Amino acid sequence: MSDLKHIDEAADVLQKVNTQVEMLASAENKLERGYAYLGYLLLEVYEMQYWRIKFESFRAYLQSVADEYHRSAGRLHQYFLTVRDLSDTFNRNQLETMGITKAIQIRGAKDYAIVLPPNICDAALDPNVTVQELRKIIAAVLKFPDEEGEWMDLDFEFMVSPEERATLEAAIEAAKHCDPVTKSTISKSAQMKDVAMKWAMEFLGGNPSE
Repeated sequence: MSDLKHIDEAADVLQKVNTQVEMLASAENKLERGYAYLGYLLLEVYEMQYWRIKFESFRAYLQSVADEYHRSAGRLHQYFLTVRDLSDTFNRNQLETMGITKAIQIRGAKDYAIVLPPNICDAALDPNVTVQELRKIIAAVLKFPDEEGEWMDLDFEFMVSPEERATLEAAIEAAKHCDPVTKSTISKSAQMKDVAMKWAMEFLGGNPSE
């Protein structure tokens, strides 16, 4: 692919992202549909590295889009990750059918289970099954903790020296093996959440005045 053609294609996809975000923003978060399409566009931007024509990183690109349309960069990243992680199980039409709220619940379940049981997939696609009912089904089938929550982006990317990498990797492994041991059967992101919570509790326990 020539550089000029790549730039033209990148500009076209980036404009589609802007159009879709603007449409969703104008609806003031009242829409359930349209987010899967946005997620697929963001996935294309990421995989084809279209962000490179204007930005130093994919995160910087997301932040630029978020700033322009008064959205949360973390939320845009969540849509991207939801489509990325569920696209091997559901096609775009199926993700649009279930809606973004159900899709986020399903991604959390897949984080926990790795492979989703058919009855959970069927419930996600059933328009008569509410989000609350889907949560209960997931909790019952996977013994998944049914708890309220929202997306949190720690903005956690940085350069490290070999020594710093070794220190962080050793600390991660140590946290995983602290009681209660981090389950190896859950996804990497779920494991890292468990590690982060252990680090946070250890720090707060050792610095109660802070």
